Amino acid sequence: MAFSLLGKKRLKEQHVAKVFVGTLNELAEKTFPTLSEFLNEVPELMESPKIKPNQMEWFLYIVFSTNLYNLQYHFESNQLNRMRILVIDEFIESLEGREHDLTLEQINNYEDYLISLEKIINDLPKSMATAIFNKYGMNSCQLDHFQKINTPNPIIIKSIEEATKNYIWNWTDFLEKYKMVA
Repeated sequence: MAFSLLGKKRLKEQHVAKVFVGTLNELAEKTFPTLSEFLNEVPELMESPKIKPNQMEWFLYIVFSTNLYNLQYHFESNQLNRMRILVIDEFIESLEGREHDLTLEQINNYEDYLISLEKIINDLPKSMATAIFNKYGMNSCQLDHFQKINTPNPIIIKSIEEATKNYIWNWTDFLEKYKMVA
């Protein structure tokens, strides 16, 4: 065990935050057109939610907030606080031309929403799928039964979860290979 700790490559937290945010942004940007097409064609929906490939912003905030929330499961409190600050700053900087305080408020709102879902669902990929379902107004496109009880069809949530679970950063694998330093 000591050998593996000594053998890990050291990376600065700032660098990791930059790569983390850049990778999430790039992944969302490259794949959202395909994901929006998939969401529009979920067979269990009665009609298409008509999500356009350029309606990525909500998705990006959901993915970012999910990953921000996920940090708590992989870092001790001091490093967690540093990583949150670095990651949030990097994300805000990546959204060129946005007002800092407004973007920070949006991040907080999305994370609060995700936390409220996570308290009920207790499954992060499923919570992210539910956030996507709700944010893109998919409830009004599903069977009347599920619309009336204002609950996502579990089959739809499962399909969204399967399509989006890889947007959650795999910190376990990352931290097995790298040691992060301040």
